[in-house]
Amino acid sequence: MTPLLHFRSWLRSGPVAERAVTGVAGAAVLALVVWASTPFTASTDETSLMSPGTTSGTTPGGPQSSATTGGTTGATTGGGTSTTGALQPGSTGAITNGTTGAGSPGGGATGGSATSGGVGTTARTGTTTPSKICGAAGATDVGVTATTVTIGVVIVDLGAAGNALSLPSASDQRKAHTAVFNDLNNKGGLLCRKVVPHYYTDSTLDPSEEHSLCLQMVQDKVFAVYNSFFNVTEQTCIAKQKIPNIWFTPPHTGDVHKYAPYILSWHADFDHLIHQYIAGAKTLGFFSGMKKLGIIEGTCYPDENAAIVKELRAVGIDPDKASVFNYGCPASPAAPNPQADQQAALQFKRDGVTHVVNVAYGNDSYVAGAADGQGYHPKFAKMEDASASGLESASQKPPKSWDGTLLITTMQTGAPHTPGYRYNQATQDCTKLLKAAGLPPAYSAGLTSLFGLACVDTAMLKAASLQMPALTRKGIALGLSRAGTLDLAYPAGLLHVTDTSLPNGGQFARPGKWVASCECWHLTDVRWRAF
Repeated sequence: MTPLLHFRSWLRSGPVAERAVTGVAGAAVLALVVWASTPFTASTDETSLMSPGTTSGTTPGGPQSSATTGGTTGATTGGGTSTTGALQPGSTGAITNGTTGAGSPGGGATGGSATSGGVGTTARTGTTTPSKICGAAGATDVGVTATTVTIGVVIVDLGAAGNALSLPSASDQRKAHTAVFNDLNNKGGLLCRKVVPHYYTDSTLDPSEEHSLCLQMVQDKVFAVYNSFFNVTEQTCIAKQKIPNIWFTPPHTGDVHKYAPYILSWHADFDHLIHQYIAGAKTLGFFSGMKKLGIIEGTCYPDENAAIVKELRAVGIDPDKASVFNYGCPASPAAPNPQADQQAALQFKRDGVTHVVNVAYGNDSYVAGAADGQGYHPKFAKMEDASASGLESASQKPPKSWDGTLLITTMQTGAPHTPGYRYNQATQDCTKLLKAAGLPPAYSAGLTSLFGLACVDTAMLKAASLQMPALTRKGIALGLSRAGTLDLAYPAGLLHVTDTSLPNGGQFARPGKWVASCECWHLTDVRWRAF
C-alpha cells in the first residue's frame, strides 16, 4: 500500500465506518486500527511568531549539475532583469527547471523585472512591481487590519497512524510554517502587514469535526486558509464561506469553477492534470504501435472519466473502441484489490490491449502486477495525481515489467532520484529555512515533503499580494493571474495562472520513467513543457 496515495484518496473517499476498519500493509494496519479507535479532539490555537531576526542555515547538499543538465538560476533580488525566458502555456518550446524571468514563448528573450520573491518562489514574472509596497492603508477585508493579516493553517494530525505513514508531526508542521511566516515578516510581510497564523488541528476522520473547524475559521475572521479538508462532504466548506483556500491536493475542476475564486492550488485541477497526461503521452510517442487501448477508471469522480474521454478524442484516439475496466467506488480506492486487479488484467489480455491509461487512483501498478503473473505485459503511462510518488515507498512495488513506464508529472516528482538534478533557488531557499528550524529538506521523500508546502503556499500568497493594490479575498486569484510564471519550491511545479476562475497549477509538465533498479522515478527531461 502506498502511504502517500493512501493518505490522499482513502481519507477523501471512504465512508467513516469503512475507513475505520480498512487497513494497509505491514505496520500501517495496526497503526490505522489504533487511529480509528482513538478519540481525537478538534482544536484551534494561535502561535506567537518568533522574534524578528535573520534565519541562518545552509543550502541543501543535494545533487547539483551544470546549467545544461539541471537548469539555470537567474536573479532573485528585486530590480534585476533576467534574460532567461519562460514558456507560456499553449506555446512551443520548454523551460529548464530553475529558470527565472519572463520572456517570449519558447524562451530566450529578455524578461521583465524580477522581484525578490522571498522563500518558495525563484522569481515572479509579469507586471513590474517594486519589491516592497504597502498597498491600500487600513483594514481592506476580513482578516486584514492596518498592521496584520490573519492566515489559517490546517494541520493534519493522525496521532499514532501518522507515524506509520511518515506524516510530519503536528508540532513539526507548525514549526515549518512558523519559520516561513517569520521569514516573510522579516521581509515586510504582506503589503507591509505582519502575518499572524491560526492553526487548526484536523484528524481527518470525522466530517463533523472538520465542519466545526470550518465554522471556527469564520468566527476567527481569517483572511485565507492553507491546506484543504479531506472528507468529500467538507472539502469545499472553506470556499463556501468565501474564504480563499489553498489546497494541497488536486481539486476537481467543477468545484473550482463553482466556488471561484476561493479554491486555489499549486496542484493541477483534474482537467489540467488529465490534459497534460494524455497530451504529453501522445507527444512523447506513448501510443505509437498501439493495437488497443485499455482504460482503468472508477465511479467516485465521474468528471475524471469524462475528462479522459475528451482528451483522448483530442489526440485522435477513439475511446469508444477502448477496453474499459471500472473499479466502482471502493472504500479504499488506492489499496490493492486482488480480485478486481486480476479481472482487469484478464479483460485487457482477452481484448488484446497493448497500452493502458488510468484514472482510478493508482490501481494501474496493481493491474500490471496481476498481468505480469499471467505472462502479459502491456505498456502503461502514469499520471501524477500524488499516486506516482507514493509508489517509491509502497510496500507492494510494481513488477519488473513496469520498468520504463512513462510518467507525466506537473509536480517535481522524480527530481530527488534524477542524476545531476539541480533544485531551483526556491527549493534551496526553503530548505535553508527548514534546516535552520531543525527540519528535513524541502525535497524530502514521501509525506515529509509536506514541509515544503509552507514555502509554496506563502510564495503564492506573496506573489498575488504584489499584484493587488489592496489585500482582498477575491483579489488573490486576480493577483495570481497577473503574477506571471512562478517557479515554486519542491514539491510544486511551475504555476502560471491566466484564468481567475481556475487559479490552479498544471499549465506545465515534465516526463519521467520508472527505473526498476532503484524502484523510483527518474525525470527523462528536466524542462517544463506546455503539452
